[in-house]
Amino acid sequence: MFLLRDLPKYETIRQRAERYPQIDPRGVEAFLVLWRTATDTLDAFDSYLQRLGMSQGKFTVLMLLNREPDRGVNPSELADKAGVTRATMTGLLEGLERDKMISRQGDRSDKRRAVVKLTQPAREFLDGMLPDYFTQLHEVMIDLTDDDKHHLTELLGKISQRIPLIRKPAVTGNGN
Repeated sequence: MFLLRDLPKYETIRQRAERYPQIDPRGVEAFLVLWRTATDTLDAFDSYLQRLGMSQGKFTVLMLLNREPDRGVNPSELADKAGVTRATMTGLLEGLERDKMISRQGDRSDKRRAVVKLTQPAREFLDGMLPDYFTQLHEVMIDLTDDDKHHLTELLGKISQRIPLIRKPAVTGNGN
């Protein structure tokens, strides 16, 4: 989550480069806009899903299962595809099962080995809400041409490849 609303202007960032020469002013400016936009987008779609009684996590699971609605998926595969821990996935699946949106078939003694499938109510829910959901996505992207969208996808892919570098231990000025 990025809380800053009043993003610094390019000139302000450029002036900081005099003090911190490693600053790439255009890079910082672009990154801050990306971060702000990503946070606003997540917040907007979280609100959208909440109005439907759905969390982002549960919706992600439903969308993963909806890729091939007739095929069951095991919980560990769902966790890997969703990018969450197996424990988190267990909680999501328990909630979806309580809501009668999924069924687990297979090993009753070990729910991690079970196969998870969408229920008919889940399919009806998705069929009812996805047209509007995709309309909302379209509205967000409407001002971009197909070439813009393709270029944006390429650019975001380049940024995404560099994100693991952030996870490396930080280097501080005192050598620690």
